[in-house]
Amino acid sequence: MPSSWTQSLETYRYPVDLRRYEDACSYPDWFKFDLSTGDRDNTAEFEKHFKVHASDKIEPWLEVVYWKLYSQPARRDKVTQRIGGHLRENGITPQSLLETCNGYIKEPTRQRFHAILECLGLGPVIAVAATFPAFVQPTLFPMVDTRVAKWVSHCLQEHNAADPCGPQLTRPRYPANGKQVLTMSDFPFVQSWTRWCRYVAQKLTARTPFEWRARDVEMAVFNAWGDKRDNHPKLRLTPLPAR
Repeated sequence: MPSSWTQSLETYRYPVDLRRYEDACSYPDWFKFDLSTGDRDNTAEFEKHFKVHASDKIEPWLEVVYWKLYSQPARRDKVTQRIGGHLRENGITPQSLLETCNGYIKEPTRQRFHAILECLGLGPVIAVAATFPAFVQPTLFPMVDTRVAKWVSHCLQEHNAADPCGPQLTRPRYPANGKQVLTMSDFPFVQSWTRWCRYVAQKLTARTPFEWRARDVEMAVFNAWGDKRDNHPKLRLTPLPAR
């Protein structure tokens, strides 16, 4: 039964060339990590690279912003530059960024998430800010974006029905939020998504030889939905009944 999940995680690909950042020359020795494969293991290596340096260097935080937005060429450079400028101008240190993320990891409330947005100088948009808790603690926190939200809206009924006593997926307000992205109006969805990914990771770990993280569940969903060229969902993830 979990074979569809394993297949989706194994075929996950998100290749990124950090060297293409137009301001990379301003950060010697950074924006060089090789993500040409972009599979699960390559991405997990990038997570580890971030965690090694996140407490004492600002550059890995900007690398993650650029990585997250890489599939959006019109935005990735501008947003990375804007966040970098905000961090410098406001004297926000990597230590304070990490402390703020850890505060949310310890107590994942709306207020704590808003503190991450403020540190990064972002408005009420979720996806970029949600990337950092997922990089700091991938066992417990998935990333979230509109691609995930579309999968949830399409598939939540059959997955909830398969395990009605477990954590339930809730429908995001997006796209009814009037925006092209997830906003803080979608935060209750983010909370349900996080609980659900943790629970599914436990079920998959019990049924496969692999130790799944919340982040792995999200990667499988991300890949299963497919990109703009695919019919959605590209892969059907089999709903998992209670353990």
